[in-house]
This record gives sequence, structure tokens and C-alpha cells, in this order.
Amino acid sequence: MKIRLRSSAALGLLFAMVAQAHGPAVSRYRVNELPVPSSLRAGCLEGYVVSGGIQRLNDFGVANANFQCYTQADPATATFQSRDAAFVAASWFGAFELAPPAVPGFSFGSTINNRGEIFGFETVEGGFSGVRWTLGGGHERLFFDPACGSLQIGGASDGNGRYIVGWGWRGDTRLPPPLDTLCLRTTWLIRSPDGVETPGPMDGQPAAINALNVAVGTSDGSAIRYHVPTGQLRVLHASDATHNAVASDINDLGEVAGTISLNTSPVTPCPLGVAVRWERDGREHLLPNLPGAAASRAVGVGYDGETVGASGPANSCSQSSSIEQHAVLWLEGRVFDLNTLIPRSAGITLTGAISVNRRGQISAGGFDNDEPLTQCPSIHIDPVTGAVTYTIDSCHNTRMYVLTPVGR
Repeated sequence: MKIRLRSSAALGLLFAMVAQAHGPAVSRYRVNELPVPSSLRAGCLEGYVVSGGIQRLNDFGVANANFQCYTQADPATATFQSRDAAFVAASWFGAFELAPPAVPGFSFGSTINNRGEIFGFETVEGGFSGVRWTLGGGHERLFFDPACGSLQIGGASDGNGRYIVGWGWRGDTRLPPPLDTLCLRTTWLIRSPDGVETPGPMDGQPAAINALNVAVGTSDGSAIRYHVPTGQLRVLHASDATHNAVASDINDLGEVAGTISLNTSPVTPCPLGVAVRWERDGREHLLPNLPGAAASRAVGVGYDGETVGASGPANSCSQSSSIEQHAVLWLEGRVFDLNTLIPRSAGITLTGAISVNRRGQISAGGFDNDEPLTQCPSIHIDPVTGAVTYTIDSCHNTRMYVLTPVGR
């Protein structure tokens, strides 16, 4: 039975769900930390946070990731400059930076596939545009539309060797001329095997595409599944006056992970959310929070019933508050704190799980428990007025880990 969320009270009730102590047998995991390319650390300000943010882990154990550190900081004027770069890493070859744009530009990698292709975006004149890198050193710009002139806003989300899905600001056909030509409407963008780029669903963006050419993402605040060759669209969870939804990942079995969130006014970067898993036939399963947690989000879906993500307080998007959330594994509808499934001797805290591959390996972010706190600039949004302020908080440097089931 599909459960529809119609009020904040109903969502709050769902957030109160907790897992029972008895549940399915789960694996324990050994942990490997992935490195950050040493070249990226040059010029980083001492005493400020350094972040290695792991993303997807492919079936060969190669992860794409992103690096950030601060190179200049003036707290008095809330002026900060950072270095942001995309790279790849694996326990068996180390780490190297992907081809960067011209200085002072930056890049961000979203996903990696089993072909060794990495998708994301990089800065261009007038904004940023989609890009595809390869492990062999290839670099190709995607979804750059000359018709948008000096306003280029877009990125590549994922690809499967045939289709590439991304997003960009494009013209709005609902508006009268000449406003219809202004590139201000967020639109799915699709690149076919022959290199032709066409628009897809409006008012949202894709997150992932599987081997069967089915992509998932958002459109008009709803979580959707979209068959790229035919344009057939299915709404997994429709938005309403109080909630919206996002589909974050899809496997080759057609199973999907995502999150249903509570709408807020003014909009906040970390709304209350509940993790969701959709079956191939569209059946929706609400996933429980960790005991005592207020929210959860599902980010990756595996092949043996696993869903991974995080659970913790509602305000868990900022670096300073992320230490309060824990990486989780959902299996057979029950939630497990991944920190209880790794050796205590590892001395780390896992704050979020991102993906799980066919081998059952999980990519996760976290921090070293013994490493001293450092300074991190944080953005704060007043929940009533929407006013934005900046503070210097204390937080951990973020690190990247691969969890491998013991015995595999």
C-alpha cells in the first residue's frame, strides 16, 4: 500500500519510527581510508577545514570524490576563498586530480560508472557547464548551449555508455517572446548515443541512470522515474503543499532510493526528511530513523536489498552539524548504524553513506575521532526571516572510506 504524506504531523509521526533490536543478519565491514591527491593540499590555510568528499563507488572499487580547502579567509568581512576540485581514488592505486578548468575555476564530480567515466560540472565563462572525464585522462564538455549566451548554468549527472543525463537552465516555452528565450528554467538534458542533446522533464534534474536507460531524479518537486529512449515518465512520489520528494539512485533491477522532505518557508537547506525506497513496480517503503534521530535520507541503493544514507538531526547539511548524523544501512526495512558494524579500533565516525556497489562495498564519509577540531565557515539561515549570516564554527576534517563486507 502506498502511503501519502499530507501533513507535517504525519511526517513527524513517521520520523518517530525506530528499528527494533531484532533484525536480519547483516555483514560486518573492514574499512579502508582513501587518500586525497597531495597536489590539492598546496596553499590550503592551516587551521581551516579540509574536506575530502566521497561520492559513488563503482563495481571495481574506484570512487569519484571532491576536495575543498580554504586558501583565504577574512572572518571580519565574511570573505572566504576556497579550492574546489574533482578527483578519483581507490585503495589499489591512490588518488589523482581530474583535468581542472583554468585557474581560478573549480570542478565537481557527481558520479562514476563502470566504464571509468566521471560526470559533473566545471566553471566556464558565464557560469558552469557539464563535463565528462575518463580515467584515461579524457575531458569533454557537455550541455553547453550557445543560445544561452553568457548565462551557462548546468551539469552532467550520470551516464551508462549510451545515454548521458544532466541538467541546465534553458528557455521557458510557457512565457511570451522574447522572455521564452531566456535561459532561466531548470530542465533535464539528455545526450543520445549519436551525440544529439535534447531536453527532458522540466523544473528539476536527474540524479542517476541505470544500464536499462532508466533515469531517476526530480521534476516540479516530485520524485520521478524516466525511460530515456521513449520519454515515458512515472511519478514515484508527487509533491504537494507540504512535501516534496527526490529520487537519488537507481540500480539495474529498477529499485530506487530517495527522500521525502517537509517544505519550509522560507526555504532552508536542511529540511526534515524521511528516507524512502521504491521497488521496481513503484511500491514505496518509508525507512526508519535511527533511534532518537529526527530525520533520515537515502542516497544509494544496492543489489542485495541494501539502501544506504544517513540519519540524525534535521540540520545536518552543514559541516559543523554533520558530526551529529550517522551513516546507516537499511536492510529488510530495518535500520543499522554502520558505526556499529565496523571495528571499534578503526577510531572513526561515519557520518554518511553514499553508495553501495554489486560487491556490497559502501562508500562513506566521516572523520578521525582523535583529530582535533578545526575552523569552518558556516552559513546560517534564519528560519523566520530567511536572513543569511556567516560564522566560524568548529568541525572535523572530512575523510573518505570504503567499507567492504568481511569475507568478500
